[in-house]
This record gives sequence, C-alpha cells and structure tokens, in this order.
Amino acid sequence: MAPAWRRRPPDNRISSELLADFGRYQFLDEQSGLPPNDMYELLMPLHQLVFTQRARDRALVVAELRRHAAHGPWEKVGAWKYVRDMLDAAPDTQDLIDNGLLAVRDMRVTNLAWHLSSRDTDRYREITGGPVPHDGFFGPPAFDSAHGPSRQYYFDDAVSRAAARRPVRVPSAPGVEPGPVDDAARAMWDFGLFVHRGPLVVSREISFEPNVLRPAIAAASNVDHDRFAELLAAKVTEPGGHGHNVWPTLGAARFMEEYLAPGTVRTAAFARMLDEGLRLALPELDVSFPAEVLTRRAADRLCQLRGTGT
Repeated sequence: MAPAWRRRPPDNRISSELLADFGRYQFLDEQSGLPPNDMYELLMPLHQLVFTQRARDRALVVAELRRHAAHGPWEKVGAWKYVRDMLDAAPDTQDLIDNGLLAVRDMRVTNLAWHLSSRDTDRYREITGGPVPHDGFFGPPAFDSAHGPSRQYYFDDAVSRAAARRPVRVPSAPGVEPGPVDDAARAMWDFGLFVHRGPLVVSREISFEPNVLRPAIAAASNVDHDRFAELLAAKVTEPGGHGHNVWPTLGAARFMEEYLAPGTVRTAAFARMLDEGLRLALPELDVSFPAEVLTRRAADRLCQLRGTGT
C-alpha cells in the first residue's frame, strides 16, 4: 500500500460545500437565500456523468456523493435530494436517502411532515420507527435547533411586518351601488394569508400587498362602502365559494376595517366576517400565525368570544 502522502486524492467534481448548499436550497427553498439557476449549473459536472446512463459513471457519482455526505448534515441532505432528483432509490443509493432523512430528524425540523414526499414519509417511519414530526405550522421548514429558523422567527417577522403596514383608505361614495365583487372576494384569501402570516411564509406571488388587493381596491373605490361590505361578505361565504375558511373571512374583515370607510366596522357584514374569521382562526392561533398580528379591534373581540365560550 502506498504511503498516505503518495495516494491520489479522490477525483471530486464538486465540493462538499457545494453539495451542502444544494441541500439547503432543496430543503429550504427561498429561505436558503441561494439562487436556483446557480445550483443547477454548479452541479453540472455530476449531471454530465448521470446523463450518460452508464453504470460506471453512476458508480462514480454515488461514490462522490457518499464522500461528501460524510462531512456533515447538510451534505447528507444534499446527497439525499440529489438522489431523489437525478438518480433513483436502489441498493447503491438507499444509504444516501436514509442518512439524509436521519439528518433532518437530528436537525429537529418541527414541521417535517409538510416537507417530505409520500415515499420519504414512508421511509422515514421505517428507519426511525416513529411518526414524522408535525407541529401544525404549514410553511417553510421550522427548526428547534441552530440549523435553521424557528417557527418563532417567522412569527416575529409577521408581527413586525404587520406593525409596519400603513393601509390607505379607499374613497367612498355613499348611495352609489357597487359593481361585481367576485374578483375582490377572490383576493380576500390571499390578503388574509399575507397580512396574518407575513410575506416570509406565503408564496412569492402574493407577498406584495398592493398587487394582492388591486381588484378589491378597484371594486371598492367610489362606491357605497356599507353596501360593498354586504356584497363582499355574501360572496366570500356563498355556497361553493371560499367560505368556512379562516383566510378569506379574516381577510375580508381586515379589508373592511382598514381600507373601507371607518363606519363600515359598525355594519352587520363586518361583525359577521370578524366573528366567523376569529372562530375559524382559534385552532390556527400561535400554531399557524401569531395572535399579535390581529388588529386591536379583532383582538378585543377575540377576548369576548373566548370569554363567552363561542
């Protein structure tokens, strides 16, 4: 056997750090802060071997993934994700999958159930002998460790973003009948999600409030706001629509309170939306979103509803 100083180092095509970044990107997505196009291009040296579909080239890729995966947890996650994306589950790759699943278990991802495919869920249960962690928080991976942001991090961000909002009331015209409110009602789901959960947790497409509310503001401009609120509440809760869900009802109540004429909060439509939204929100509070993002009026009403057991 040749002395250690004469041995040729493994022919690595990528670095362990790059595989770790790939694992972070694949698991954390936008929260990784890594650009997807760069990830694909930087891994091209491995892709080129995979594309040949030759057994010897596959063996080289698997061996390199295994070498890098030995360096740390994110490298293990990267190897697992690479196998799922570019190779397949087979005897030569099963350990890479299993070690990746064990790595996210050890990272204490509290909402892991949201982030595993059905096949990985089944395999996780097989190798751990227990259920996949699920704390009810749907959104980016949340960690009870230093490997990533906690659920409280997302809650704190939502609270600070909510406090920084400065809604501008829409001009009203008492006595002027509103037009169709269908598009406005559809916007309430996204608005409810955005304003209560915060832009870090919702999809990028609904992370800019003016775009989300454009159809609602257009429909509510220069019309009777009491009548608009009545029509909006009816549309949000009509059979076959989005009713009986926390986000459109809370979103509609919030839009009425913040964007319509101040007197709108005295209407039956507002009271209906607020009470229904808060009732539906009870299982979600401090699980899916923090109670601190509620307006003062909504928070006071929540205390009343809890006091009466409603």
